[in-house]
Amino acid sequence: MSPDPTPAGPLAGIRVIELGQYIAGPYAAKLLGDMGADVIKVEAPEGDPMRRWEGKSGYSPQFAAYNRNKRSIVLDLKSAEGLDALLALADDADILLENFRPGVADRLGFGPAVLAARNPRLITCAITGFGPTGPLASRPSYDTVISAVGGMYSQIVPAESVRPLGPAFSDLLAGQAAAQAVLASLVARASSGRGESISVPMVGALIDFLTESASTYLQTGAISHPDSRPRRAQAYGFTDVDGRAFIVHLSVPEKFWTGLLEVVERPDLATDDRFSSREGRVRHYDELDAELKAVMSTRTRAEWFARLEAADIPHGPLNTVADLFDDPQIASMGLVESLELPDGSTIDIPRHSVDFSRSKRPVYRAAPLLGADTDAVLTDLATQGALS
Repeated sequence: MSPDPTPAGPLAGIRVIELGQYIAGPYAAKLLGDMGADVIKVEAPEGDPMRRWEGKSGYSPQFAAYNRNKRSIVLDLKSAEGLDALLALADDADILLENFRPGVADRLGFGPAVLAARNPRLITCAITGFGPTGPLASRPSYDTVISAVGGMYSQIVPAESVRPLGPAFSDLLAGQAAAQAVLASLVARASSGRGESISVPMVGALIDFLTESASTYLQTGAISHPDSRPRRAQAYGFTDVDGRAFIVHLSVPEKFWTGLLEVVERPDLATDDRFSSREGRVRHYDELDAELKAVMSTRTRAEWFARLEAADIPHGPLNTVADLFDDPQIASMGLVESLELPDGSTIDIPRHSVDFSRSKRPVYRAAPLLGADTDAVLTDLATQGALS
């Protein structure tokens, strides 16, 4: 089959077949595509449901975010023709990613055993909500369900507010875990010559991410809550005289605490029994937070930043997404890239943030329209005799 026309990056020459929808599977494949892999996204005739959320040019901004640097083909995997085409694609691929419920791939005829018998070098990766076994294995598993069951929301949602919030933590963490796993398997295959089957449960990836809270409970019985990490890390949030928010992180080094006292001109706090030790500051976090908030509200954020910078104390603005790309540091890093859409218009996207010293960064391409590459890919397969 003809390679991707713009190979580059450390994964140039690696072909990925993605059977994903929504976020977890597509995000994992996007990460690989951002590093140069040739990603062929296989969609049902109706397409990935996220295409239809809102937006322009045939897909939503959410779909565009998770599906750049891919080719799209349409296959009906419930038909003999669609299954034959998928198997032919897998015969010449390095990685196959899917995020169906457990058992779906086997039922449709392309489970790991079938694929391994045809292509022993193929690495297959299945992202599921709760893994292939257990009482919840067959349950539909969306991000908020996993974030609730896996303990994430108990870390970020105040007890009095039973409401899902924040980005798609579980989907994104599972996608990252899947991308890491297949990269590790590529390294192993270089020695063994054989691929393997990988299982990535979203709830497991989330618990691994929450390793500090989980380990603390298993070893001490202490249950973490939204304030636990800020207390231990001695991190504080303030608003200035104009209501602009910012963060200060003192961590463990005593020099940050003593430096902050000079910044806020409150040497008396150093001799206060509640705050004279780090353990005391953790225990009396709320009282210290109130003392510092009262001081920080008396000057502008710019004034505080000048003082904090001079004292070498970790700090920063609490940016909204609207603030983010105007931040001088973010702007200096070149993290925004413009892509041309199929209709000729352009959109700005955050680019992959990792740079490699030797590997040329791939040319970014916008997410494909549904089935944009079906004819080309199937024609290649037919030409090579992979399809009857």
